[in-house]
Amino acid sequence: MNPLVAESRSEMEECLAKGKILKGGEELIGLTKPLKVELECGDKKQTAVFKSLDVHKQGLYTLANGKQVFNFSDCFEYERAAYLLDQELGLNMVPVAVLRRYRGKDGVLVAWIPDAVHQDRVTRTFSAPETASMTRQLSIVHMFDSLIYNTDRRPPNTLVNESKARVYMIDHTQSFREKKELQEEFLQGRIWLPEETYSRLKALDLEGLNELLGGLTTRGQRKMMLVRRDLIVEKIERERQEFGDEKVFVSPGR
Repeated sequence: MNPLVAESRSEMEECLAKGKILKGGEELIGLTKPLKVELECGDKKQTAVFKSLDVHKQGLYTLANGKQVFNFSDCFEYERAAYLLDQELGLNMVPVAVLRRYRGKDGVLVAWIPDAVHQDRVTRTFSAPETASMTRQLSIVHMFDSLIYNTDRRPPNTLVNESKARVYMIDHTQSFREKKELQEEFLQGRIWLPEETYSRLKALDLEGLNELLGGLTTRGQRKMMLVRRDLIVEKIERERQEFGDEKVFVSPGR
């Protein structure tokens, strides 16, 4: 897949981790009140979003919309966890996210994706190949959301670069639920993905996840993710049998 930005991931991480955060901070629309900030990294400037919300509610919890959920959490650390897992799978669809302290608060800086709009604000008409490519990319979005059990995938939380017909995933603070099942949107749809991504998905194990996501998620969350991973693999295997590998193992750009 194509990288998010021209700079390397390591350069972006370095910038977000050590760059000078300039004064200001525009509050963006959203319940978590994220701040849009600008960093100075040598002779370059980088836009990012700072999030610091860290809410954990044990037992039954009622959301603002009246819906009740069990063991609710909305945690900035999940942004970093989602980014690391995206990299482990080789997706490059989640922006760089680095833990950082700002204005006296612990939080995360998430790289701003340039030249992208919210999915519900796309204005151009895509060609047939572009539409097919985006359909394949969105199937990976649904797979990733089921893997991490993200409960907040709404059109504003999916970005599209219209000129390149490229899809990105943002806002993962309401993820890593301890659920044993997959989400319906993934179960009811087809899946297209690179074979390398499938190999990396199958290679996930508890020891590796403990090393990758330790301190960002709980052991229980990681164990449940592997339960869902096994269900994802079962679905992909069924589709391989039904449609053939050449119809399943397809890169989004093809």
